[in-house]
Amino acid sequence: VDGVPVNVHFMGTCVRSDSAAMDITSRCTLGDPNKLPEGVPQPARMPYVSDKHPRQTLEVINLLRKHRELCDVVLVVGAKKIYAHRVILSACSPYFRAMFTGELAESRQTEVVIRDIDERAMELLIDFAYTSQVTVEEGNVQTLLPAACLLQLAEIQEACCEFLKRQLDPSNCLGIRAFADTHSCRELLRIADKFTQHNFQEVGSSLRLRWDALNILLIKNICQ
Repeated sequence: VDGVPVNVHFMGTCVRSDSAAMDITSRCTLGDPNKLPEGVPQPARMPYVSDKHPRQTLEVINLLRKHRELCDVVLVVGAKKIYAHRVILSACSPYFRAMFTGELAESRQTEVVIRDIDERAMELLIDFAYTSQVTVEEGNVQTLLPAACLLQLAEIQEACCEFLKRQLDPSNCLGIRAFADTHSCRELLRIADKFTQHNFQEVGSSLRLRWDALNILLIKNICQ
């Protein structure tokens, strides 16, 4: 009703609606408008973890690498120059982590020469560092495995050994065994030995006239 004061209850405060009560804001504190009033139940916590974030982040960093943006090291492998980011290489490879975080001269160089490694194998392993993917095949396994051993990439070493296990047959088991022995792949060496023992006749037949004293000695030693 016009002219008649009315008591209005607002958030627990009794406020008169007449003009005499307009100074109520100077005498009452309603609290921070950005916060919930006391007594109101707070929302439950909801932790959030993005499954896409790691992949998307690597994809962007890989694009930066391809455009040679923010790269802080150039790997020189033979005639090939590979642009990269030290932090990515260090996160992926203990070899690079020791190189870039220690007192080695390479930690202060913008161009680092890597010797005794195949150019294409190095490219594949750097791609793996940025993409988490590599294709092991007959045409690259003999260069990829030694490169992975040098860079201490255990996952790639295991992948190469697994590939070679699947390729074992009587005609190549001795060669794969020698390859495994050279690169200290103990599990592959064990599997190759076992394969040779279980397929002795076939291994001998596959050698035919290529038998020599070394092969005979090797087979006798394996089968003891």
